[in-house]
Amino acid sequence: RPEKFFATLEEAGAVLVARHAFPDHHPYHEAELSRLLVGAARLNAMPVTTAKDHVRLPLPLRGRIALLTVTLAWDDPTALNALLSPLFPGVALP
Repeated sequence: RPEKFFATLEEAGAVLVARHAFPDHHPYHEAELSRLLVGAARLNAMPVTTAKDHVRLPLPLRGRIALLTVTLAWDDPTALNALLSPLFPGVALP
């Protein structure tokens, strides 16, 4: 869901100067990423991707593309146990 990713970046304070979305499980190639990096340099921008996609980038280019990490924080930590306990009866959840 690229639009959600872009919205998350903006909510975090990023100013988006370009948006390039790729299909899920896209096989990233050095040539296409090099073109994106050249375009980003022209705009004085930093390319950003998700953790899921970052691990699939060619190793030589990973250091040049920023990683957006997202953390889930429960307002009520016991809520997760309440949701999961019916699925695991008799198991003590942390």
